[in-house]
Amino acid sequence: MKYVVIVGDGMADEPLEELAGKTPLALAKMSHIDTLARISEIGMVHTIPKGLKTDFDVANLSILGYDPKSCYKKIEDSEEYTIELEDFYTKTGKKGAVITDCEYLADIASKAGMSVISAVKNPGESNSEYTSKKDAAVKALFEEDNDFVYIHVQTPDEMSLAGSVEKKIKAIESIDAYIVGPLVEEIQGRDAEFRLLVMPDHPTLVRIKERSSDAVPYMLFDSALEVDSNTVYTEKTARETDNFFDEGYLLLNHFLELD
Repeated sequence: MKYVVIVGDGMADEPLEELAGKTPLALAKMSHIDTLARISEIGMVHTIPKGLKTDFDVANLSILGYDPKSCYKKIEDSEEYTIELEDFYTKTGKKGAVITDCEYLADIASKAGMSVISAVKNPGESNSEYTSKKDAAVKALFEEDNDFVYIHVQTPDEMSLAGSVEKKIKAIESIDAYIVGPLVEEIQGRDAEFRLLVMPDHPTLVRIKERSSDAVPYMLFDSALEVDSNTVYTEKTARETDNFFDEGYLLLNHFLELD
């Protein structure tokens, strides 16, 4: 079994008046994700525990299965903190790799004993950020024999912080078109069983150009198990399900079938 997590950084949002009360995620054209969503588990998860800062590292620690409340250790005689993590393979039994261009996430992955992959982009290709990460994921899964691959895409967050609704929607659509669709096709073409988790790390509200600690929607697809959800993947549909992880770090065990 192969396990793939695709994180659209800041992909979740609030309903916007200019989008007729829809969120960017709800308005985005996502043919591949919508097809999978109809036979997937849809739900909500809190990635940022109460009392902790609404930040990138906290949310991604949760998604990787670490309780952020127990990861930060105060440096002696200092006001600064460092992160201490159990080895990911020891913790899960899965050999893992993280594909990211973010220094903070690369540091977290290294401390967890995971491989860190920075995808090579083609300056002449407009969608190379996405296609290069898809290609890197295929290599990590099948040439480097990783069990678990974590793909992080920062663009939706960047577009949200810039206040661009249009570019945020385009980024979400590009994740669907150039990562989710082709990657699922590649894995299916190799007759490999796999589970796929698609989610944001946290909401980033394009209206106020800030990150939020609210819960986020997730979609969990299992190639060996069809769940008749008959829905699409949005914040609204996810909230309407009974699937909710208040402690975000517990979602990974569920995803890896360790619970």
